[in-house]
Amino acid sequence: MSIITPKDIRKSDFKKTFRGYDPIEVDAFLETVSIRYERIFEENHNLNDKIKVLTADVDVYRENETTLQKAIVKAQDLAEEILVNAKKRAENIIKESELNAQKISQDNEKEIMSRKHELEELKLRNDKLVEDVKLFFMEKLNEMDEFIKSRNIYKMELARNDHNADDNDADTDAEQDIKMKKISINTATSNFSE
Repeated sequence: MSIITPKDIRKSDFKKTFRGYDPIEVDAFLETVSIRYERIFEENHNLNDKIKVLTADVDVYRENETTLQKAIVKAQDLAEEILVNAKKRAENIIKESELNAQKISQDNEKEIMSRKHELEELKLRNDKLVEDVKLFFMEKLNEMDEFIKSRNIYKMELARNDHNADDNDADTDAEQDIKMKKISINTATSNFSE
């Protein structure tokens, strides 16, 4: 079926018959129909053009929508990947921080133990030094006591010798030598001499 144009309607010719329709009325009607049809035809043509434009726009929008959907999917994938990487990085940072804190704690504990050990050694050395000083002073006090005792003995023997010399002039030189040896032995034990 071919499309009827407004020209076709205007150029239409009908056979004339004896009892037919009034040709003027038919022509007037055909003219009115052709004008209306022409308007409808133009409208239809314009609408078809608009439909083509809109269809092209819809195709573009569909392409854009597809592109946007792909971009959204890629963005979501990228966001998920970024989140996963950020979580991994955060976990690594936390693990590294924990390891560093543990190492620092261990180092501090070692340092504390080392300091405690040094302190114990210093205490032991201090105690030993105090004991050595005590012993040294005790030895010196003992030596001093011995010295004082031996000096008293020496003085006593000298004093006896002086009294005996006055009383007995008859003592021989041999006895004096014996007394002198006795005196020198007493002073020799104290490591001091007069």
